[in-house]
Amino acid sequence: MLTRLHIENFALIEGAEIEFGPGLNVITGETGAGKSILIGALNSILGGPASADLVRDGSPSCSVEGLFELDPDSPTARALAGLGVELPDGQLVLRREIRSNGRSRAFANQHLTPIRSLRQIGARLVDLHGQHEHQSLLDPAHHVRFLDECGGLGEAARAVADAFGEYRQSDDRVALLRAERQSLREAEELRQYQLEEIRRLAPQPGETESLERELKVLEHQSELAEGASALHAALYGDEEATVTQLGRARRELERLAQVDPALQIRAEAIAEVLYRLEDVAEGLRDYGDSLEMDPERLEEARQRLEELRRLCQRHGGSLEEVLARADELEAQEERSEGLDQALAQAEAQRQTRLDEFAAACRELSAGRVSAAGVLSREVQARLVDLGMAEARFEVSLERAEADDGLLADGETRYAADETGSETVEFHISANRGERLLPLASVASGGEISRIMLVLKSIIAEGDAVGTLVFDEIDAGISGRVAAAVGRRLAELSGSHQTILITHLPQIASLAEQHFAVRKELEGDRTATRVVELGATERAEEIAQLLAGDTVSETARRHAREMLE
Repeated sequence: MLTRLHIENFALIEGAEIEFGPGLNVITGETGAGKSILIGALNSILGGPASADLVRDGSPSCSVEGLFELDPDSPTARALAGLGVELPDGQLVLRREIRSNGRSRAFANQHLTPIRSLRQIGARLVDLHGQHEHQSLLDPAHHVRFLDECGGLGEAARAVADAFGEYRQSDDRVALLRAERQSLREAEELRQYQLEEIRRLAPQPGETESLERELKVLEHQSELAEGASALHAALYGDEEATVTQLGRARRELERLAQVDPALQIRAEAIAEVLYRLEDVAEGLRDYGDSLEMDPERLEEARQRLEELRRLCQRHGGSLEEVLARADELEAQEERSEGLDQALAQAEAQRQTRLDEFAAACRELSAGRVSAAGVLSREVQARLVDLGMAEARFEVSLERAEADDGLLADGETRYAADETGSETVEFHISANRGERLLPLASVASGGEISRIMLVLKSIIAEGDAVGTLVFDEIDAGISGRVAAAVGRRLAELSGSHQTILITHLPQIASLAEQHFAVRKELEGDRTATRVVELGATERAEEIAQLLAGDTVSETARRHAREMLE
């Protein structure tokens, strides 16, 4: 249970230290005093929303800290252990800090905790029913959640939601594969034409550069042959050729070297040059002899180069890009050939997921049918105790036929989604002789409050959450009905710590602990204080709830009688 709540600079609350006890804890105070601020502070350590508006004016930040004490062997403690939360000495401290810039931090036993994790922890500890949750009963879309919670069908409902998610993923994959296959088929003719064109020419890496060099030679063969012949003659071919003159120079140096051996190295150098020139001359002769006019090869090379250039223009600008495009087209061709098999596998998997979803829906539907009957009888019986003896309550389950529905029952198909295959709506007849109608169209505010209390009571009985918080669940009721609601809350607090904001003396008088919220002027600022009331103060507070601004002795006497 929640044993202590410490608040600093939260909205109008400058500082508050509240020690809650087991059983029924009641909070009263004038309208606008800040009772709901107190609930908002508690909600913040349960992972509720945080904003800069919650920080008291002039303060850099605000903080809320709650101490929870749990039985280490309880289901709640085991659930928290599953979330990685340790409970030294069976205690858990949740803390939320909110800065004036709107940023916040959360802690669980001094460990920094993500807000998402804080929500998961808070959901195991407290069921908080805010002022506006009454409105959820007016929206049939929320009724399925109430039915599942009351019927203990949370795990089955999650199984349906998970199975639906798996089905949607497999269905999305089938849709993607079909779209890809259609796209490839639409482009198949063009792809085959382009791939055939590239395959027919079978270009090789670097082929255009090689052809350009070959063409240059073929186009200048006469010039090259004449030049090679002239150079051969100049180097080797006559009496004045370079080789002949170097030969004379070498012989003269060798003669002189017999006189001065120092010149021998020069003679050897000329000999080396001479040998190299002879090789060059012979190479030029062979090169010239190899050149033969080949008009057919010239035309063939020109045509090949032109075809390759046109291919490059159509497929990327360079031969490397053409080859890359060929690889891409071949991959698409292989992908197209394998898509049918991949699509067949995906469709089979989708059918498996659909079958699993259908099975989960059938199991949940069976549970809902059973739970609807039990809930209808239970709510109706408990409403009698809350002053609605003539009320009839019914949980209506409907399935919608749809040609493209996911679930089949014989020849009929029904719509289904992550919530299951049926819609749930609460119907009520508040008075004898009236027909059952949707809750939203006939129930008054007081009736809605009582139905919500009954539903919360049923949920709590099957829930491991130890603390229930109600923010004015008694709205719209008074008198004898208020007393009946108070008794029901007192009964509920026998098994769950219950914290309740109320404006009714019939309920406040049943509390085991009573707190009052006061708005006071301190200097030029307004502040909210929270005080625990003793016996005398409780009587005065309840008398004020009975009488209003002017408290009479009769009201005080009545208040004491109620407390007794």
